[in-house]
Amino acid sequence: MKVDISAVGPIMVRVAGEVADGVHVHPMHSMHYIRNRLLPGLAEGAARAGRDAATIDKIIPVIVAAGNTPEERVTPIKEAKTTLAFYGATPNYAFQFDDLGHTGLRDQLRDCLRSGDSARSQALITDEILEQFAVVARWDDVAERMIERYKGIAARLVIYLASHWRNVDPKILERWGEVARAVRKAA
Repeated sequence: MKVDISAVGPIMVRVAGEVADGVHVHPMHSMHYIRNRLLPGLAEGAARAGRDAATIDKIIPVIVAAGNTPEERVTPIKEAKTTLAFYGATPNYAFQFDDLGHTGLRDQLRDCLRSGDSARSQALITDEILEQFAVVARWDDVAERMIERYKGIAARLVIYLASHWRNVDPKILERWGEVARAVRKAA
């Protein structure tokens, strides 16, 4: 039986490298985090246990803001920024902003969360920050962008918040299905 572990911080990432068959990456991640924190941490843990880190599956949820026009992407971008602001207000994830040069952002997001100022928290997650943590694309480009970003790293991708969008617009499942088939075909 395979065992997967969810991990974000350095200790749990090393533990995953030592003992797990797979690691579930947190949806709030940048490629900088994947390359400079996750993969080296898994390798360190695997080396401690005499394991090959390449055999550890990386299961990665991806925050996606899709729409064919800028107008169609407004709501998905708002949802993605809200998600990042929520997670980003948590101390355990603050280092990711710091790593990317957004020092102090976690404290600002925490203050917004405490005061209920979601508009300000969304504004703090700039388009530049959003692009570092999410795939923002036209529907026809989503699969390609996901493949490009995670090829050679992910064993599986999970479209984060897809079930939420199903509740917003049931027809959207067809779009997510197209994305999933395109990603699977490229694997």
